Amino acid sequence: MKYKLIVSDVDGTLFKSGNQVQQKTVQLIQQYQQAGGVFTLATGRMKKAIEPFIKKLKIQVPVIVYNGAQVIDPLSDRLILSHQLSTLFAERALQIMNGFPVSPIVHVQQQPYVKEYNDDILAHTKKDGIDCVITDNLSNLVLAPPTKILVIGEPLELAAFEKVLKQENLIGYQTVYSDRNYLELLPEGASKGNALDVLATTLGFLQQDILAVGDERNDISMLVNAGMGVAVANADEEVKRQADMVTKGSWNKGLEEVLEAVLKNEL
Repeated sequence: MKYKLIVSDVDGTLFKSGNQVQQKTVQLIQQYQQAGGVFTLATGRMKKAIEPFIKKLKIQVPVIVYNGAQVIDPLSDRLILSHQLSTLFAERALQIMNGFPVSPIVHVQQQPYVKEYNDDILAHTKKDGIDCVITDNLSNLVLAPPTKILVIGEPLELAAFEKVLKQENLIGYQTVYSDRNYLELLPEGASKGNALDVLATTLGFLQQDILAVGDERNDISMLVNAGMGVAVANADEEVKRQADMVTKGSWNKGLEEVLEAVLKNEL
């Protein structure tokens, strides 16, 4: 097979919704692994939120989590790559957020924290299968550097907040949209693309050995850094423009299409 490593996004690529990986997807991944290929995941989620998929897909190699802020060995929990936001940035960003109708989730040392549970937070925790700790003062948490801050809100409100944040001329961070209503504040240098480079070096693969599949704007750097970057049919239009190929099928059907083509040496 031309592509020895396939890296897939999770939400919107591995499955459509509901945290359910279809049996055909599982079978094709197993066939790829049995043929000598290495399969792993790259996601904005924390490791705990993808552990069911790691187990179901029998992933034995490091996974990319927190949108590239971490690369972690799922068997030993050893961090191969770890970026963090500065406490000064996180504190100021949270202060600015108070002026907008948005819901932040602060991830500190593998634990997500919120100031309250609302419909947005509940929907997110249900989707990711995680629990958040409620605290009256999120700013106290940034005494320890956060891995990321997820900001949930309507797209116009997120854009307005992002504009104000940029006007502060703060350093050490970057922003990425992982869904229409998800704005992620990540450490500078953290991206799925950079994490893919670290993963490739760790596993001993060259760029041309790697195929990456995704659907959202946070996947673009990964698709660009892979030897073959594939956007599934449901992908954001900007992702499609940056990809080397767009599948005919959406969501997991697109991923299955890729796996079948690689197994048949058609890709």
